[in-house]
Amino acid sequence: MDSASKGRILRSPPRLPGSYLVLELTNACNLRCVHCAVSDPAHPHHQGRGFMEPVLVEELLADLGTTGGGFDTLCLFWLGEPLLYPRFPRLYRTIIEANQHFGIFEKIEVHTNATHLDKDLARSILNSANTPQVWHLTVDATRPATYRRIKGRPFLPRVRANIQNLIRLKGLMDHPWPRLVLQFIVSNRNVDEAASFRYHWAREFKRAGLPARSASGQVPAGQDEIIFFRQMDCPTPEEQHRQNQVLRSLVASMGLKTQATVPLEPITPVSPGKKVCSAFWKSPVVGWNGDVTVCTKDAAFNLKAGNLHENRFSEIWWGSHMAALRRQVEKGDYQGLGICKDCFIPGSQNYTGISHLELLRQRQWDLDNSPPPVEGTLDEHGHEDQVT
Repeated sequence: MDSASKGRILRSPPRLPGSYLVLELTNACNLRCVHCAVSDPAHPHHQGRGFMEPVLVEELLADLGTTGGGFDTLCLFWLGEPLLYPRFPRLYRTIIEANQHFGIFEKIEVHTNATHLDKDLARSILNSANTPQVWHLTVDATRPATYRRIKGRPFLPRVRANIQNLIRLKGLMDHPWPRLVLQFIVSNRNVDEAASFRYHWAREFKRAGLPARSASGQVPAGQDEIIFFRQMDCPTPEEQHRQNQVLRSLVASMGLKTQATVPLEPITPVSPGKKVCSAFWKSPVVGWNGDVTVCTKDAAFNLKAGNLHENRFSEIWWGSHMAALRRQVEKGDYQGLGICKDCFIPGSQNYTGISHLELLRQRQWDLDNSPPPVEGTLDEHGHEDQVT
């Protein structure tokens, strides 16, 4: 962050639809899912493990509250299991209380494998706050052998018991939050268990008196519970296409209702000059150690924009460095952004796009609130680049 922008008080930046802030409370995980980077012990994201300092979370919330910055969703998850975080219920309450005061997020999401969702924790998270909350409980199997093959650990009986207890408690306590999403990431490894997965959890919700429905693509709006069949994000376009075909066949055979912002079609790499990736506008990711990057695919922090121990989040995400990156990406120029060159995630159902109007809104705000452009952002005539 340059000295001209450090410490500046920013006017409220635009809130972009579909935006989300990812906060990794820890990169530790007790599973080794075959489709996750955690299963690779040599991955640089896991060579050092730790927990985000509570003061870092509190300072982030205060910064967003005072600058007026906000996102549609706060996602408490990345490559670690959030419920391993010490005193998670206390921090969760702190986040909800800050959001009720500042209105930073439209909703709060937690993604968990539910291995540590015991009775005390389940009781502590049920609430009637005015902030919508959605918990994705990822199970991915109905048979213990399948679960172990996918997750790398024999924890299915514990996970099933924990979730069944949470469903029962929610039915008894009559709290609206969190909304429960029973998640099944579809692949050729587990697709034959999808129907039994839906039957089992639909029965559990019915027993607890909780309305529920099944869906795929995107989690539908509402407050009813969801049995959700999710697209898997894969490391290569070829594998992605193969797994997409598995999901497409399942959706058709089960008659699932699908809400998607992107058609489930074969995915091709980004073509420079033709696609603008919304990550540079909508999906900041904060690692457990305070490092900030633009995308959940950047687990090695190749696109690191700053660190919360050194600068406030508002200075990093809405400062001159990110403004320059956004101007570059607007032109479809991914030079120097190595992990972006062959990325195919903008073709995924799990991807949030960005409109021309949203680009204009953010560009105008950057121009009005940022220091003069850094070297290399002027056109050949010496004028500031414009979005047309």
